[in-house]
Amino acid sequence: MIRPFDIRDVGLIQRLSGQVRPLAMEWVAVEGISPLREAMRAYLSGGRDASVVLVERSAPHGIEAFGLMHVLSPGQATDHQENAHPRGAVIVMMSPKPDTHEYVEAWSYLLHEFVVEAAVRGVHHIVAEAAEGGSEWLALHAAAFVPLIQQDVLKLSPGRSVDAAASVPGLREQTKEDEPAVRALHARLAPKMTYQAESSFDMPCASGRHNHNYVFVQGGEVLAHIAVHSGRRGYGLRLRIRPEAEAHAESILRCVLAQHTRHPQRPVYVTVRQHHSWLLPILDRIGFTHLASNVLMVRHVARHVQQPVWTQALELEASTARRTHTASYGLPQEEARHTGHANTAPIPPLVNHAGDPHY
Repeated sequence: MIRPFDIRDVGLIQRLSGQVRPLAMEWVAVEGISPLREAMRAYLSGGRDASVVLVERSAPHGIEAFGLMHVLSPGQATDHQENAHPRGAVIVMMSPKPDTHEYVEAWSYLLHEFVVEAAVRGVHHIVAEAAEGGSEWLALHAAAFVPLIQQDVLKLSPGRSVDAAASVPGLREQTKEDEPAVRALHARLAPKMTYQAESSFDMPCASGRHNHNYVFVQGGEVLAHIAVHSGRRGYGLRLRIRPEAEAHAESILRCVLAQHTRHPQRPVYVTVRQHHSWLLPILDRIGFTHLASNVLMVRHVARHVQQPVWTQALELEASTARRTHTASYGLPQEEARHTGHANTAPIPPLVNHAGDPHY
């Protein structure tokens, strides 16, 4: 049985919290996400919170599992869509590890229910990450998630000092006027097949009031965008740098890290996708260490449409035709001729056939 978290499931969450498998590694590490805290918040909101916690309990098989999905609010969208529906969602974590066939199946059922919940909320696609070929990857694949792009997660350990580079000409804080150029930069760097999913996955960690955004401009063109997000447990970096800026990349990163990692006891995390793999040696020189390699996966959500757009158009056209047809019979014949609604056929008289035995 799969259902939303209820207060009676507190014990289950506490038992399984030590076996949580993060499916959004950087976000979980930076924010220090607590499963029980997220579950209680979702429960107290009555289903209106962005966090969705589902619990699976199968008494005959002794299966207990839970998962956490975060739905992006419209304000977190990257391309400023006009509709009020969220575009993406992220599977943040699930527990326990799917190390048996029964638990792979349990994960698959949970993920399918998350897809149903996402469809109700108007979500277009759901993303998650997992090591390729691992048990988490198999469970996601069984739930129709498909691999998009490979990536590496790196960490700058707490206590490591970063030598600040001299001021970098062209590096400055991002302004509102830079937003179109930053979106264009991301669209240019990310493969077209992965652009939307990448944007959705980046937003939970790269949005909010605890951000510091920088752009590197050269020749009037934005060549790099660096976002630093300050979370509860650490910092998250989001890097978008064109290869043309490779000569300046290390100086840019050192300068940004020295300014906005003011708590050296907190680690810094960065996810480097395949199209940015040329940055790995630079990050290594700065002091980052490799944590994991995984694959960003996505499942597109098919939503049931109650009334297609074309139906509204046909109904409007038919309604207009009915009003015109009805109005033409209500006009005097002389006025109808002038308005183009003249009816050449005479209106038959109303005859009462109540007394006629043939009717």
